[in-house]
Amino acid sequence: MLPRMPSVNWDTVATAATTALIVTMGTEYAAKPRLEARKERITTALRSRRELSAALIAICLPATFLTLDIPKEAEPQVRETLKAERQRQYERMRQQVQAMTDSMDRHASTFHSMPMKIVMSYIGTVQGAMLSARTRHDKAKLILELSQQMALILDGRWWQAVARVRALQRFHELVVESEKQADKVPQREGETASPVA
Repeated sequence: MLPRMPSVNWDTVATAATTALIVTMGTEYAAKPRLEARKERITTALRSRRELSAALIAICLPATFLTLDIPKEAEPQVRETLKAERQRQYERMRQQVQAMTDSMDRHASTFHSMPMKIVMSYIGTVQGAMLSARTRHDKAKLILELSQQMALILDGRWWQAVARVRALQRFHELVVESEKQADKVPQREGETASPVA
């Protein structure tokens, strides 16, 4: 006599299969699009923050060059070469600031609350410095220090908390100083203010 086969409750199997199908379809059509959209927003925000960090470096390089004085003992040909290079570096800095200003909404929108205000304040201040009547040397000096403080504020590590707080304080001081000097035209010996263009 053959052993009796256990009976299968096909109603239970059908219910389990239907539940699995509903959960799978619900996840596919309801949750997955939201998850994909969230992932895209996070990816876009991270990309924008990396671009902002790269832009800070790209601004610092020409600004550093522009803060250096041409040696008085340099030969006339060397002085002319350095002046031409200063003009090129100034244009690089101007283009970087303009590109950052044009992308202000994208860069700032990746942050919330106070960080967003800091980013907007930074971009607005460097743009204001470029449009001001300051000498190129003074523009570069202000933009360089603002950018250095901003880089530490944005990209500093957790163990640099104290340095980041100091950088934030110095950043606010620089913004206030730049606003006070906005209407002044400081002149260095032998240098004229660059035209607003």
